Amino acid sequence: MTQRGGLRRRLLVGLLAVTGTGLLVTCVVGFLTLRSFITERIDAQLQLTAERAMVRLDNDTPPAGVDAPSPSPYFVVLLDDDTGRISQVFGDSYREDVVLDRIRAIPLERWRDYGATGEIFELTGVDPAVAPYRATVRLRTDAIMVAGVPTSDREQYPWQLVLTQLVTAGLLLGGLTLAGRWLIGRGLQPLDDMATTANRISIGSDMSVRMPGSGSHSEAGRLAAAINTMLQRIEDAFAAQRASEERVRAFAADASHELRTPLTTIRGYTELYRQGAIPADELPGAMRRIENESERMSRLVAELLELARLDRTGSLRRAATDLTVVADEAVRDARALEPEREIALEAPEELRGDVDEARLRQILANLLANVREHTPARTRVTVRLGAEDGSAVLQVADDGPGMAPDDLRRAFDRFYRGTRTPGSGSGLGLSIVQAIAAAHGGGVDLHSVPGEGTAVTVRIPLHSED
Repeated sequence: MTQRGGLRRRLLVGLLAVTGTGLLVTCVVGFLTLRSFITERIDAQLQLTAERAMVRLDNDTPPAGVDAPSPSPYFVVLLDDDTGRISQVFGDSYREDVVLDRIRAIPLERWRDYGATGEIFELTGVDPAVAPYRATVRLRTDAIMVAGVPTSDREQYPWQLVLTQLVTAGLLLGGLTLAGRWLIGRGLQPLDDMATTANRISIGSDMSVRMPGSGSHSEAGRLAAAINTMLQRIEDAFAAQRASEERVRAFAADASHELRTPLTTIRGYTELYRQGAIPADELPGAMRRIENESERMSRLVAELLELARLDRTGSLRRAATDLTVVADEAVRDARALEPEREIALEAPEELRGDVDEARLRQILANLLANVREHTPARTRVTVRLGAEDGSAVLQVADDGPGMAPDDLRRAFDRFYRGTRTPGSGSGLGLSIVQAIAAAHGGGVDLHSVPGEGTAVTVRIPLHSED
């Protein structure tokens, strides 16, 4: 609340400061402009009065206006050309002794200089309370004529204008303060709403809440849209983190369960052996069972380590490899393990790529092992190898019983075994195949129809993008 009030206060103070500065500049400019206008008007009238006075003096008549019955602001003073003393005075202003005193204070040479240039000058004195006079000089053959007029109007009217402007500015600033508070408050309302929403998110940890007003094209709308985008990414990141944690917990539970079985078997046989409860004729069988469970546990641990290495980057050793040779050797090995099974190979004479040969052999070995584990011996298998769009396409297809929909959906889950033919595998074969393909920058597709067979297609880029 304090920062929000501070922002409103700063905006309002800034608005009033800019407006007040503008009004002050307007006031100063108006004052100077009016003062200059009045000065020019006085000077024009003074020049006209001086010229008329010269003409009337030439005709031996008093200057017009300055000897009128009503008081006149103008004065005309004649100075002796030799001594500079005042010889004649026309007009009412001469009654102000300050005017004559100011005239007497100026030396004769200065009057002659003013007369030679004909300029208009300020006739000032030592008393600042008395306004200066605007005066001009004309040279006659027998005298020096000084004509002048007071500048009281010039000093009075601009200040009246300033006073009027200040009163108007005060009223304007007062109204602007009220209107500005309302307008600024309305303009900052979207920020208040976003702050309230942010507090709700932070207190309730509900990442699905979004900032209001994101559809607007205003600055606040764009800010809300940007924050909503950030919140969506944070929500997705939290969801991914939760999913990852769930997978880790499930993986740990499955790994513990898988390791518990062989460990329990080994421990049971060793307890029986220690107690002498195993007959001598059954002892070789018990030892074989312990050995088998040990091998099973070793394979499981090795596969877990393999998955951990594949989850890290840089675990591949790419080299130029003939994929046809690797596929042919894998098919030969599978035929040796199951001579009665029909295994066909469809591959080009040569297909070279920059792959990890050992990992490629592991893919083929796992896929063919799955066929042995989950299909009858009479099931035919076809291994196909080709190239498409810069990637090697490796497929292992069979015409076996296929997979149930639930098995197909969870086939790549770690430690998952099919419901139809559970077998004795670890449930990590397809997970390892998928991890190897992903490490190469490729992927795995699984297609299966119950009663028709299963096809696993692996795509691996032939050349590294690094």
